[in-house]
Amino acid sequence: MKTANSTLQDLVMAELRWDPSIDAANLGVTAHDGAITLSGHVPSFPEAVAAEKAVKRVRGVVAVASELEVHLPTSWHRDDTDIAEALAHRLGDSSSLPAGSVKAMVKKGRVTLEGTVAWSYQRDVAERVARQVAGVTLITNRITVKATASAHDVEGDIRAALHRRANLDANGVHVSVRGNVATLSGTVSSLAEDRAVWWAASAAPGIERVVDQLTVLPAPVLAGSLR
Repeated sequence: MKTANSTLQDLVMAELRWDPSIDAANLGVTAHDGAITLSGHVPSFPEAVAAEKAVKRVRGVVAVASELEVHLPTSWHRDDTDIAEALAHRLGDSSSLPAGSVKAMVKKGRVTLEGTVAWSYQRDVAERVARQVAGVTLITNRITVKATASAHDVEGDIRAALHRRANLDANGVHVSVRGNVATLSGTVSSLAEDRAVWWAASAAPGIERVVDQLTVLPAPVLAGSLR
């Protein structure tokens, strides 16, 4: 009989092969008590992100460690000046980002984003823009979010947002806010639900960082579910 670890490993590999945006030929997966380690290499940074998201979709996964490397095809290599110019153009064209709020530095294809924005989603927008620039192999996001409301008000707003969401049960989730940091604790039933809680909290005004201390308690993965 398959062990729980080998069953989960097979489920994750099946999901990676199922996703048309991922070439799973050079990917490896190990599983241990719900924790997945993803290894190997992909030809682009967006594909690395897609692979990590695919792993998190699988029922029974409670944590993901990515050791993926980006091996750009020779035709995709660009010098840092070209990458920086493309980043400046795309960041400047984004309607979600105030002009001049985000700067990008590039070194050997690795991008560091810096600046100050009013909303966490704007920091995420900047990172998504950078992911799509050819030649980028790694992104470090150091953009800060400027607080615009009291911690008490933000805490209440986050709780209300969680209870509005149809895709999660917020009764087991607790939220505390100190300054511009929101801390989540309690239990959820899947990584997808964990991510939904994280997104709801990160969307609050003035929240710069979300500390995720949620415990994932998934339903058991049955060997018969692998078909």
